[in-house]
Amino acid sequence: MALAAPAPAAAPPAHRIGTAAVVAPSDAGDLYLPALARHGWNSVAVTTPTAPQTRDGYLQHITHRTSLRRTAAHLANLGVQAVIAGSPAGTELADRLADRLNLPGNAADTADIRRDTGFITAALLDAGITAPRSIRTTRLNDALNWAAITQISGFVLQHTDPAHPHPGLFCRTDADIVHAWHRLQHPAHNQPLVLREHLSGARFRIHTLTGPGANGTTEHAITSIWSQTHDSNRQVSRTDLLSRRGLLARALALYTMRALTALGVNYGPAHAEVAFVPDRGPALLSLRTDPYADFASDVLRRATGHDSIRDTVLLLTSGRRYDIPQHRSVQVAKVTLLPQHDGTLDPSLLRTITTLPTVATTTDLRAGSPVRAGQAAGQLLLVASDSRAVNQDYQVIRAVENLGLYRGPA
Repeated sequence: MALAAPAPAAAPPAHRIGTAAVVAPSDAGDLYLPALARHGWNSVAVTTPTAPQTRDGYLQHITHRTSLRRTAAHLANLGVQAVIAGSPAGTELADRLADRLNLPGNAADTADIRRDTGFITAALLDAGITAPRSIRTTRLNDALNWAAITQISGFVLQHTDPAHPHPGLFCRTDADIVHAWHRLQHPAHNQPLVLREHLSGARFRIHTLTGPGANGTTEHAITSIWSQTHDSNRQVSRTDLLSRRGLLARALALYTMRALTALGVNYGPAHAEVAFVPDRGPALLSLRTDPYADFASDVLRRATGHDSIRDTVLLLTSGRRYDIPQHRSVQVAKVTLLPQHDGTLDPSLLRTITTLPTVATTTDLRAGSPVRAGQAAGQLLLVASDSRAVNQDYQVIRAVENLGLYRGPA
């Protein structure tokens, strides 16, 4: 499923070997390094003066200070033929460098919008695309006045950066908003926050890969759709791979592709969080264009045919994309362990859940490891050909949590 939209003039790379610039690489972004090497490509790391030390293996480390022109000239002298963000901190600079070098990238004139949830929402509403009502402000009184005018029953106060680890705080009353504001606001400087309406519909995480299509168009491909289940504290407790067949998947895909086009996503990976409200349809909650890597990438690649790092690198180095199977009968679910109290992982009960028939892999779960209330203790990936097998093992995992999974010996 794809949607055509006008594309920039830059052509995709078509080099057998080459050099790619990875901007602000860290964590998932560092995975581009070996993936590019498998295609015979070198990698150059573009960092900032305050960035942490990057891993070894990059052809060169370039420190970007203030001059976009100087950094772009340095990359051009190195023969860089592709630019990609290596972390959330690198998304805006990567788009601007690609534009300066006339290489494929997202629209530079909307780079700052994609880094700010408040700007994203406003841009979608201006384009006539459904989005949550919200206000972006540095003043608590403005937020309270807006809440009184809109007369919405529930709100979420959150940071503007879609990559911020704090999910935001749910609010019902003015007192809730004041309390949440003082919890999120930085004491040293007055930063903008976003107060938006709370959408109670089902939540989905949608992964995409965008690149040049035929006849000078941009083509958005939906690579996977995950349905999210949240607990009472708004933490994601389970995510299920959604079949891309059916009306729901089609509605989510078409909406997401419209949003990507409106926000100037022209090249590379993106992942969006979308709510589906029964009386309004899909609505974008957040969008990120930094790299994404799952704890179970190898298993998921075999089960779903999709790997964000591998697929992005193929696009960078050849302009091609893997054919993603449209219809797979495999059932896949990610389960998050969510302790309700402090404790440690019980060895026997931990072994019970990690050896269940559908558990394909887990994060690093070690008996005796401490856990904290309200913080995820780890994840398990469940894979089976039958949804009943996945659901049965899921129920066992939750039962074992209640039996004392987090009451192991100190």
